[in-house]
Amino acid sequence: MTVTKVRSFAKALSYRIWGTLSSVAVAYVITKNVSLSVTIAFWETVVKIFIYYAHERGWNKIQWGRK
Repeated sequence: MTVTKVRSFAKALSYRIWGTLSSVAVAYVITKNVSLSVTIAFWETVVKIFIYYAHERGWNKIQWGRK
């Protein structure tokens, strides 16, 4: 079974939405500053979407564990 790049990107995006919400919460607990918390979470999200996408595409090239 082949996984398309669009599917990998959609998975990465949906995962990061949840990750961003948790990042805002953690950053707020630490900083007590809503604006700073949202800024931190925004930039973390931008970077991590592409990290996850690259990770997913790399794993698609590995046959280990597939049946």
